[in-house]
Amino acid sequence: MYRRRAARAVALGSVVAALSACGGGDDEPTSDDAARWDAVDPCTLADEATLDPLLRADVGNGTPVEADERRSCTWGRPETLNTVTVTTTDTAAPDKPLRIIEVLGKEGRALAESKYQCILEFTTDSGTLLIDTTFGLDAVADPDTSCNRSVPLAEHSLTLLHWA
Repeated sequence: MYRRRAARAVALGSVVAALSACGGGDDEPTSDDAARWDAVDPCTLADEATLDPLLRADVGNGTPVEADERRSCTWGRPETLNTVTVTTTDTAAPDKPLRIIEVLGKEGRALAESKYQCILEFTTDSGTLLIDTTFGLDAVADPDTSCNRSVPLAEHSLTLLHWA
């Protein structure tokens, strides 16, 4: 467990350092600091603190998936229908949003929202961030049936990307 946390901390520190190196030392990120969607490992955009409230099982390290024009990382156990997938891509989904969610002053779109699943999408000039959460059996016990449960993870990811 310690090795996983240490590896995660090192990976997260590397991403933060790489993203910070783009800036001129200001505390406030600018659009020039924003990471391109294909320059970031999506497995570094979530941490144990942001995943724990969304997953019933051990968070684990995440499973990376790379494809043309998108990069993803999935945590959780698909067999229990309880997963979180963070994806970066260069194109937004053509879907009409169910509602607009504001996170850190950035307008996002809820593409799916029920007690069983949430898909949030945030689009910038640097790319698109998708957060797909399936709540599985936890949906039966948790009274929150909205994408609001995924907002802390969106805040964390957007901050690391400097997209907010």
